[in-house]
Amino acid sequence: MAMAVPAVRRVALYLRVSSEDQAERGTSRVQRAELRRRLESDPSVLIVGEYADEGVSGTIPLAERPAGARLLADAQRGLIDEVHVYKLDRLGRNLVGLALAREALSSCSVRIISALEGEPDDFLFDIQSVIAVNERRVFLRRSADGMAEAARQGRYTGGIVPLGFRVEGQRQTARLVPDETTLWADQSAVDLVRWIYARLGVDRWSCRRIAAELNARGVPTHYTRDQRLVAPKGQRAERTQGIWRPGRIRNLVVNPVYKGRLQYGRRTSKPDPKVIDVAFGDLVTPALWQAAQDTLVLNRAIPKNTRRRYLLRGVVRCGTCGLAYCGSQGRDDVGWYRCTGQIVERGPIGGRCPGQSIRTDAIEPLVWADIERWLRDPGDVRDDLDGAAEREAQGAITVAESVTLTRAIEGLEDQRRRVIALGVRGRLTDHELDVELDRIAAEDRAGPPCGGPGAR
Repeated sequence: MAMAVPAVRRVALYLRVSSEDQAERGTSRVQRAELRRRLESDPSVLIVGEYADEGVSGTIPLAERPAGARLLADAQRGLIDEVHVYKLDRLGRNLVGLALAREALSSCSVRIISALEGEPDDFLFDIQSVIAVNERRVFLRRSADGMAEAARQGRYTGGIVPLGFRVEGQRQTARLVPDETTLWADQSAVDLVRWIYARLGVDRWSCRRIAAELNARGVPTHYTRDQRLVAPKGQRAERTQGIWRPGRIRNLVVNPVYKGRLQYGRRTSKPDPKVIDVAFGDLVTPALWQAAQDTLVLNRAIPKNTRRRYLLRGVVRCGTCGLAYCGSQGRDDVGWYRCTGQIVERGPIGGRCPGQSIRTDAIEPLVWADIERWLRDPGDVRDDLDGAAEREAQGAITVAESVTLTRAIEGLEDQRRRVIALGVRGRLTDHELDVELDRIAAEDRAGPPCGGPGAR
């Protein structure tokens, strides 16, 4: 009698690892080894492929992950009978993600088997999903508490190391210390940081000028020196261009770490951020750090990257939408002040602001003339301002008188109508009606009571 040959089960291995999993030591190598160890002794198993998502968060739905999307596509084509995972949380880290992954695979008649949890039925799958979500919640809370405590102790908590510092020690002893290694010529990274702050805070250079000077000198950027790669979303990691840019200078200068304040959590996107501020060894004095911040503010009000200086930039306000006017270069080398609501749709009104643009040569001479008058004889300007204020006050009084008189006339007219109505209904005699009408006419001729606004 011939022996029955077991049916072949087409098995796919799904692996996922993220930075959180690395902290838990749940790397893809460990997952792969454990899954293959369990399956290699089963003659009925045919491993048809591995689907590994490296560095992908479990909160991203399975269908939106690169390897997860390929897995679902092959399952829909009928190429897979079973999907084996190390733990169910590899499929998803929240209840919705797990439910969607299970529904997508079950609709293709694909079984889900976990190396640690087995093949759960519907009830156990739901329970294990809740357990997986709770484990993630506990892990994140403990990780956040541990990171916060490390930050309070002044330890290096990860992330990009600021220029001018280096990490000394590992894990529990990791600290940021000044980087005295040579960066360019005979200058260290610390020297470069102090040079940048001196040019900005003392010499009042712009970030654009500093970046141009560093590029002209051939000073390597932090990324170039460390041969660091960057990986835009969905693209391969590549080297940077190694060019100093004004934005990089600005981001460096505003970092409080250089004045001796290590702030953990200042860039968090959480709705209720808790910033941990720890005293730290400074590279520049707090006074120089503040001087650099003042220069940044000054450069925002008076930009350095334009040939024209706009005296009233940010001072003139639009009477239509209330936004500030900015400087804009027009044709024939003519400067204009334009409402910022004309450039982009913003502000309280819909669409672009229809506010009127003003030529610089039409308004700036008038302003300069007033400034010169003030410097030569402030008394005349003050008298003009006082006269303008008096005329404005007189105009307000005139408006108030007009409103009061209008209301008084309306009140007398209302009285006249009521008196006539009473006469028509026979509530007043002809004599009484004549008396009331004569009184109302006399008040109308006399105007409002004597002494009040609008008295005549």
